Amino acid sequence: MAPTLKLTYHDARGRAEATRLALYIGGIDFEDVRVNGEQLAEIQPTLPFGHVPVLEVDGEAIAQGIAHQIYAGKLAGLYPQDNLAALRVDECLQLVQDLTDLIVPSLFEKDADKKAAMRKALAEETLPKWFGMIEARLQSRGWSHAAGNELTVADLAFYNFVMWIRRGVLDGIPRTTVDPYPKMISVAETVDGHPKVKEWNEKH
Repeated sequence: MAPTLKLTYHDARGRAEATRLALYIGGIDFEDVRVNGEQLAEIQPTLPFGHVPVLEVDGEAIAQGIAHQIYAGKLAGLYPQDNLAALRVDECLQLVQDLTDLIVPSLFEKDADKKAAMRKALAEETLPKWFGMIEARLQSRGWSHAAGNELTVADLAFYNFVMWIRRGVLDGIPRTTVDPYPKMISVAETVDGHPKVKEWNEKH
């Protein structure tokens, strides 16, 4: 019997989008709850660790985005059963989390000058350093996807991050920051062209 799923997050892609995409691609029903700041403040005391995303599985609230991605990937057939292949997926999920964590402090910086300096360092130093390492790893492995030759939840997480940059929504981090890394772009565009991903993006 399929579980009853309820995913609660902001009305944004962020840490919940890879989970949403995995469930949607897998044809798995879930309640997609999107809360604003006021609504989050109301429910915060009821959340396991006081933050979102939270995935409720048959009424049990489970926190932590990477855990959600792995669970959704398994339900959707987008997470490998082979232990080594699964380890490669987990590596990519953690990598995307680490990359996101590099940017997050600048999202909450209120001093405009400090924020601009943080974004400049990210765009000119930090992200190119990481992107160069990622590009080299992807190129050396020769896979069509982020963690192998088949679509996994790792690709969805990777896609979500790359498109975050390429949409140009982060002031001070040009959308072209990813352009020098063709393998990264190729992996992201492969996901972007998936019929179910296109459907999801059109709806949201």
